This record gives sequence, C-alpha cells and structure tokens, in this order.
Amino acid sequence: MTLLKKTTTSLALILSLSTMGLSANEAKTVDVNSSTAPSLLSFTSEKDAKGEVKKVYDEIKKQWGFVPVVLQQYSLNPELLKAQWAIYSTLGANKNFNPKMQTMMRMLVSEKNDCEYCLGLNKGMLLNMFKLPISEIIALQKDPNSAKLEAKQKAMLLFMLKSANTPNATSTKDIENLKKLGWSDKDIFEGVKSAANMVAGAILIDALKIQKDY
Repeated sequence: MTLLKKTTTSLALILSLSTMGLSANEAKTVDVNSSTAPSLLSFTSEKDAKGEVKKVYDEIKKQWGFVPVVLQQYSLNPELLKAQWAIYSTLGANKNFNPKMQTMMRMLVSEKNDCEYCLGLNKGMLLNMFKLPISEIIALQKDPNSAKLEAKQKAMLLFMLKSANTPNATSTKDIENLKKLGWSDKDIFEGVKSAANMVAGAILIDALKIQKDY
C-alpha cells in the first residue's frame, strides 16, 4: 500500500508537468529538422546528457524513473533546469494536496488554455487512475462546483482555478475562507504556484509544439 501511494503521488506530480509517458530507455536524439520533431527547439535527450544537465537528469530519474520531455526542454538553460526541478520537488513535498483534486485542477486549467494534450492526459488520469465515471468528468467540466471532494479540497480547487483563469478576481475573502478550512499561508501560496505552473506548462507545450508521442 505504501508503494502504491508513493507511485500514485509521483505520477500525479509528473502529470502536473503535462508530460509524456515515456520510460527512461525511450529517450532519443532530437532532430528539429524532422517533420516528426518532438519540439520546435532542440534540447538534450537523456542519453546525450553531460555535466550539470546529466546531474539534474539523474536526480529526476531517481525520483520518477524518467525525465519528462518538458523538463528536457529546460536543458537549453541548465540553470533554469535546476531551478525548475527544485520548484517541482518542493511543491511535490506538500502532503496536504489531494492528488485527485490536483488532477481536476490541471484538466480544467488545460481546457481553459486550449491545451488539447494536457486536457486529454489529465482526463485520462481521472478516468484510469482515480476511476471517475465519464459522467462525473463531464459534470466537472461544466461546473467545477460539482467536484466530489471534501469541502477543504474543493475550496482549494476552486481557488486554484480562479487564480489561474481570473487572477484579478481573487480576494481577501477567498483567503479567509481557505484558512477557516485549515489551509495555511504556505499551502495557499503553493496552490497558486501549482496553478500557475499548469498555465506555464500548457504555454510551453503549445508554443514549442512539443509532441505527445515523444
């Protein structure tokens, strides 16, 4: 049970990056001139990694088993790669966030940002990992308030969605309500950061045409 919980948590965090489900030995050399190139820009694949990039890749593989393609794109700037990995590692350490709630957030933010791959990936996770019926997912897409979560988790879900989709609409009242439910300032900040990461991930995937089959 402990192993299953750890695997579920790791997969939830991996999918929060909107990444592709590859095993470590499927890394390949990037050819941006090919019509099937995995991205509009080059980057360092796992097998070609050296120096600081390899060091970070090894840390990622130790925790997740492979290096998500979105993080491989950061190899163009090793300092940003290190910084981004540190962010994901830190956010993943917060045990107060329900992985199902986070997946709902990612799916709904993906839909708002028209990231088709991100949307399909997280919807598939809700169906296959969390066993949500399709009718429940459709209802969730129509109205996030229909989310079948405990009050504390639902409140965070709605706040994360507001932060990502209409950031100017957040208020002191939102924060007060979250705190009444037991969320700390640190939790709330990390919730906003996670939502912002999802928006950034969708932009990166769509703008650089990162391929889902890579």
